[in-house]
Amino acid sequence: MSRPKLHRAHSSAAVDPAPPSRLALCCLGPILNPERDNQYYELLGVDRRCSQTEIKKAYRKISLEMHPDKRRQRGIPVTQEDRERFIRAKEAYEVLSDPKRRKVYDALGELGVQLTENPTSVDQNKVMRTMSHMSETTRCSILLIALAFVGFFGLYFPVLLSTNVQHTTDIPWGWVFLPVWVIDAFVLLNHLAFVGEGCSGSEEGGAPSDPENPTDEDFDDDDAHGDDIPVSARIFHLVVFLLLVIFQILLVWMISTPSEDRDNWGGVFAPLFLSEALRLCVLIPGACTSIPPIDLGDTSDTSDEANFEREVQMMRAAQNRAIRSMHRRAIFGLLFRVLQEILIVVKLMGAQMSWYEVFIPIWVYCGSQLLGGCGYCALSNTIQATITPPPEGATDNSWMTPEDRVKAQAAQEASAAGTAACCSFVCVFVVAILVAVKAQDYSSFHAIIIFIPLLIC
Repeated sequence: MSRPKLHRAHSSAAVDPAPPSRLALCCLGPILNPERDNQYYELLGVDRRCSQTEIKKAYRKISLEMHPDKRRQRGIPVTQEDRERFIRAKEAYEVLSDPKRRKVYDALGELGVQLTENPTSVDQNKVMRTMSHMSETTRCSILLIALAFVGFFGLYFPVLLSTNVQHTTDIPWGWVFLPVWVIDAFVLLNHLAFVGEGCSGSEEGGAPSDPENPTDEDFDDDDAHGDDIPVSARIFHLVVFLLLVIFQILLVWMISTPSEDRDNWGGVFAPLFLSEALRLCVLIPGACTSIPPIDLGDTSDTSDEANFEREVQMMRAAQNRAIRSMHRRAIFGLLFRVLQEILIVVKLMGAQMSWYEVFIPIWVYCGSQLLGGCGYCALSNTIQATITPPPEGATDNSWMTPEDRVKAQAAQEASAAGTAACCSFVCVFVVAILVAVKAQDYSSFHAIIIFIPLLIC
């Protein structure tokens, strides 16, 4: 029986933003990874220059030795330290077995991987530890850059935009959008470097010939250390970004013209609609991803090899479910966003409808965020209720069973997701209300008030 292979995660180019280029990694590496984090490699017992085959073999060895179920079968007691070590080894394998994530880890460390994938999950203690390893000069530089960033992007743009809207100043709109152009320049530089790396062949390796059924050669390629993103996907990221830049330029040009000449809003939003259409075209196949059935084989075979094969198949099925769910959520959000953009264009072209009606998609989005946040909070409370109560006089979590620890972590994650959804609801709802009121009654309040919730959030 051939051994099933855990293929690399292939998510749509429309879902994942363009990853950092080598130029960006070189700039951020000394800040986020000053001591060259090698912990993931040490957990698997491999060298930093090892191949994908060596990483896979190392994880398989650890899985067979440290998996709690395997240790119980051999009559070896399982301690909490053993569980945590196995979980960390699994986390290390998930990062290092993905060439794109491994490249980010090599340059930015574990903290950099979390910041590029899910900034809200970053442990503040880990950030402080990273800062403590930096020199005093580096910490001062980061502080100055942060202050300059807040001042330039958090104050310059909102103040000039609101004063121009109020007609208290007559600054050219191109200068008002200067922070936007600066960000666009940096992002464009990253995109060009990202495409250049793919075209020059500096990233070794490649996508499996058949992602659904990768062969041994696809997974066991000793040279597959590089990024497997094809050049076409890199160019797709660049094209979508250029369409957004064209939309920004046309928007600035349109609002710079006299109000009586602003009649071609459809043409201004055309690049934006085209970028949304491109995203939708590449999202649909991912949303239709099939989940291959799990072949448990001979269930009476409890050997380490058979158990490992079943575990790999279950991880693969879970991976496909996550990709399909991610694409479907992305399509749902894209359709709401496009509907909102269409209503704005219709209103700007003179349709007789109030701004409260224009923002119907936003009201629906806010309602879904509120319901989702309440659902996550209720789920957290439900999970908490199933955790064994602490004994009298307990001062730490040492009394918790492994199952209770898993439940506590799940409850914490659900609570964090609920809090984030509720905060998103409050921020978006307040800003949308302020924009609608301002648009309906231009003299109701100063436009700078609209930016206050954004600055607070």
